[in-house]
Amino acid sequence: MNETLLMALLAFFAVDAVALLGILLYKIHKEAVRKKIRHFGDRAEETVKEYLETEFPGAAFFHDVFLKTRHGSTQVDHILISKWGLFIIETKSHNGRINVGKKEWTQIYGEKVVRFHSPVLQNESHQRALKYLLSSHRNLKNVPVRGLVVFTSKKVHFSKRPTGVLRLEELAPYIKSGGTETRRNALLTANPNRSYLTSKKIAALEKVI
Repeated sequence: MNETLLMALLAFFAVDAVALLGILLYKIHKEAVRKKIRHFGDRAEETVKEYLETEFPGAAFFHDVFLKTRHGSTQVDHILISKWGLFIIETKSHNGRINVGKKEWTQIYGEKVVRFHSPVLQNESHQRALKYLLSSHRNLKNVPVRGLVVFTSKKVHFSKRPTGVLRLEELAPYIKSGGTETRRNALLTANPNRSYLTSKKIAALEKVI
């Protein structure tokens, strides 16, 4: 093998090795980012779980559950069944400024820009799945299923805030209003003693879910 050909082969393999190294480092970085996102997400879900169990002692809870749909299954962060109603809760750990769009939301935090699917639309798909589950039970198919999205960070701000998108400290007052109060000042004056679901309905829902 002459020297020119040998040098060409070495250069080829060197470029190939650099490219492979670049791909490997990129994959390692992406996996590290995914793990970090999962960590923050898991911690946010645990925060909401503890909050719900503290604020609603005696209520029925389901955390990190899968509901069957017509096309497979969907994962739900939290389901709360109490005298105030049946709620599906989607948890988000994002902070910074959230620009709210119809199908896509954008998180802006310093120089970081992250686009993510609308959690409102995501939660609506979960509501449809739960309604589908309840539809086969005559005494439960008309139970209202209310969807909420809760952000756990205290450093989150919204370009606009759709109904049912809450900060963590607003969650219990909203639920205790039966999800019917939408004005911010009305959340704190909702009647916490009002019942929306009977104990019989609560027991039946808990058994089905």
